[in-house]
Amino acid sequence: MRNPSSTLRTLLLCSVAACTSQSEPTVPTVPPISGASLDASQGVEYSASGGGIVGFSAIAGATDGHFTFNASVTSDGKVHGHFHQRRSRLGLVVEFSGDVTCLTIDPVRQRARIGGVITSNESTDPAFLTENHEVGDDVWFRVQEGGEGNGAVDASTTYGFKPTLVETSEQYCALPFDGLPAWNPASIFPLVAGNIQVKP
Repeated sequence: MRNPSSTLRTLLLCSVAACTSQSEPTVPTVPPISGASLDASQGVEYSASGGGIVGFSAIAGATDGHFTFNASVTSDGKVHGHFHQRRSRLGLVVEFSGDVTCLTIDPVRQRARIGGVITSNESTDPAFLTENHEVGDDVWFRVQEGGEGNGAVDASTTYGFKPTLVETSEQYCALPFDGLPAWNPASIFPLVAGNIQVKP
């Protein structure tokens, strides 16, 4: 006869294993920016962060995009952060990761511009395998926080590369937050899941 305490111990171990088992995440994890990860003497002046799914399917031949990003500027003027976005276009993958090099925000409109450099290009789409899409090249995007509550709609763009509007991330971050072509409402898409926050 099996020892009852041994059976109970086995059941408990199996229960714990089942509870801690996790499926593969659908959105890559980007380390969050927090005060603890920065120099203790440098407070965050402003930041933007988010993650989820953007409704890129409004673009012909595209699928919704999975994204995550965090960006902040500290009181010493240094910029911190990372970003990642994956989507499909005509059945081919468009996927980039990068480090943030500039961040500007409009606290009234709750908008942000994020610029950086490519650290990884996992795309299979030939249109995104050119000399403008290599590791070390500049890349940029913009986001908008829709506020909080049931009616809030956050939004993001696809990634941009030279020569779209500008040549560098620094030039992109210096663009205004309204008016065409700098802030084109037709090229920013609502989130179907997730959240974006722009914090002054």
